[in-house]
Amino acid sequence: MRVSPRALVFRGKSLMDVEVFSKVTEEKQTDQQETSVAEESILDEAARRVREQQEKAVPHSIVSEEPLPQSRRVIVVEIAAQEWDTRLTELFKEFQHNVALEGFRKGKAPLKLLQRRFMRDAQESLAEKIVPAILRQYAETKKTSLYGTPRVLEISAEPGQAAHLKIEIEVKPEIDPKNYDNVEVEVEDVPMPPDMVDRELESLRYRNAFFEEIDRPAQADDGVVVDYKATNAKGQTVDQKTNVFVHAESQADIPEEVRQAVLGKKAGEEVEVEVTGPDGAKLKYAVNIKAVKQLRVPELDDEFAKDLGFESLAKLREVTEEQCRKRIEAEKQDRAFDAIVQKLSDSNDFEVPPSLQAQVERDLMQRDLRFMYATGRLPWQLRGQSREEYRLAIEKDANLRVKGYLLLDAIGTKENIEATPEDIDAALKARAEAEGRKPLAVRAALEKSRQWDSFVEEVRFDKIRDFILQKAKVTWVPPKQQEPQPAQ
Repeated sequence: MRVSPRALVFRGKSLMDVEVFSKVTEEKQTDQQETSVAEESILDEAARRVREQQEKAVPHSIVSEEPLPQSRRVIVVEIAAQEWDTRLTELFKEFQHNVALEGFRKGKAPLKLLQRRFMRDAQESLAEKIVPAILRQYAETKKTSLYGTPRVLEISAEPGQAAHLKIEIEVKPEIDPKNYDNVEVEVEDVPMPPDMVDRELESLRYRNAFFEEIDRPAQADDGVVVDYKATNAKGQTVDQKTNVFVHAESQADIPEEVRQAVLGKKAGEEVEVEVTGPDGAKLKYAVNIKAVKQLRVPELDDEFAKDLGFESLAKLREVTEEQCRKRIEAEKQDRAFDAIVQKLSDSNDFEVPPSLQAQVERDLMQRDLRFMYATGRLPWQLRGQSREEYRLAIEKDANLRVKGYLLLDAIGTKENIEATPEDIDAALKARAEAEGRKPLAVRAALEKSRQWDSFVEEVRFDKIRDFILQKAKVTWVPPKQQEPQPAQ
């Protein structure tokens, strides 16, 4: 379990980031694009401020507050008679202008008639319009966060009298975190596999491999470029494609019989193969082999290292080993942090907002569904669980993630941990370097997609994470031996 403020989903880190440097002309184009993005971001910000100005504060007072279980609260809001009646009259005038009642032309229905018929609907509509602004003020005043959708339970309003709205809301629970100064945990060590560097270098070789055309019959590991036409029993063409790349690892939607038929064939040859379709129908594939290509994997030598920007193979190995060690250390820190958060959650009991937990449950299930589409297996099957066991596991996982997030936020507040401008600039620069972009462009894109506040919050949570790890006492224990799996 790892905790992140953005939907409580975590960022993965790759072993080696490959930087590609553009030509001067491309850099100029990029600068122009980044300027354009920045200008759009400024316009978006201006539009947002206009919207906020339009959603001006609603004069009101909080008459009472009643706490409820599950971090819910009922508040009663009082709005002065003149304020309420004025807004209600404006709403009716707008309605009068657009409505067409039987017996009256559009816009000509008497206002008093509309008020008699539609007063309750108008009051509910007015409440729906002003409640967001009221709750925004409430959250700012109370220095809290609201979750889910508020419910207007009751509207009490008579002409000439103050209106009262009873609203049920979900709020961030008030947490006074404890026992986080000297947390002691035992965590399984993460030894670095002795062959990790070699495996990474081998993977790097294959990531830089390429196909080269060759004049010989196709072999199992070769790629073959083909044109094909599939016809049914009546001689009708049901499928036809050109320049299809056929390889054992390719994603081309082509029958396995065709893949096998091109083996042993050279460029310029043709082959016909009969295939049985999913519906049992026979299809005849006429395949023209246009090219045979051999996979060329570069040798692991100084020349290969220089192609990647390193002075020698020894230097490439040294850098790869250092990055492997960093990845192992990052995994150890993640495990330690997870164990600390688990222990803190056990010793700090509080209820989590149901809406926030429900959102995280949906996010976790969507993640599993994406994996299901890739593997063709249901999430609970992959975990070896029943459907009900899977649902309960997701519920437990979501509860722990939300609880950890809220607890860390409370610790950060108690310790006055904030993201300083220097912290934000450093994080922005690191992200820009990882993405091969300029900090201005990254910030503009985040602001345009309204993710800048989330980015700043992530920087703050990274500081809270570092604080927690520094305070904790972690004892590393040998990893448990994996039990042998029964033969399938």
